[in-house]
Amino acid sequence: MQSVRLNSLFFFLLALTYLAGCAGKPAMPTANTDIGPALAKMATVDVLLVSDHTLPDHLNLSSGGANGEERLFIDPTLQSLNSKLISRGLNTHILNVEDMVAGKDIQNKATFDTAYTQYDQILQAAVKHGVTIASIHYDADKIPAESYGDNKAYASAEEGGKKYGYIGGVQLILDERATSDATLNLAEHIIHRDLILQQLNAVGFRIRPGYGDKVRFQNNLTLNIAGHSEGGAFLLEIAPQDQAVRLYGSPEKIVEAIDTPMDALADTLYAFRQGLK
Repeated sequence: MQSVRLNSLFFFLLALTYLAGCAGKPAMPTANTDIGPALAKMATVDVLLVSDHTLPDHLNLSSGGANGEERLFIDPTLQSLNSKLISRGLNTHILNVEDMVAGKDIQNKATFDTAYTQYDQILQAAVKHGVTIASIHYDADKIPAESYGDNKAYASAEEGGKKYGYIGGVQLILDERATSDATLNLAEHIIHRDLILQQLNAVGFRIRPGYGDKVRFQNNLTLNIAGHSEGGAFLLEIAPQDQAVRLYGSPEKIVEAIDTPMDALADTLYAFRQGLK
């Protein structure tokens, strides 16, 4: 019995030594994907659709979006919008961060950094070629004031007599550091001419309080690059994610519910691209 204890202790100490040695070694990134073809493709793309966030089962460094699972809702929405744009004769490309690494798997910071570096390079190529860049998101819902901590990024709000640190909703976001004339013009079309936010509201989704008829300016890593494009760029929050689930259930049912607003957005983008010619 004593011998078994000593042997177990030996192997336990050996394992600790091995783990300690591994801890001092940086995680090796997954091999890069050759983004040359994607960079070249930007010369012929009309609309670049970007998902921005990491997948739910990938490394989440504040990159998973609402509830850490925003991509479950973004991806089918992008696929639907992409089909609508293609049916209107536009050339499109969907940009996902995991596509930047071989194996499409992001599990450590080295791979994470590599993936987003290449992601940004494709955004820069899209800007160079005047591509219209659409970032599609789902927002957080209502965050109680007591759960919001010291985050002062958003003003507190009140609804139904209850105070919230954040009330999310449908909104159009630009980054004031990067607003080409085309970006501002496209935002005007989306909000005022074609009433896309109001159409999403008609489906049942709350508009972010105070932003039903104006742009919300916020620093954003994607828009700080994309907003310079002469093809215009924007970030559209489709809905508060949890509210959309309460109303419609699954991501697929949500996409069905927003079919008409997404048709209208596809018309907006088509008309805008035609006006750039």
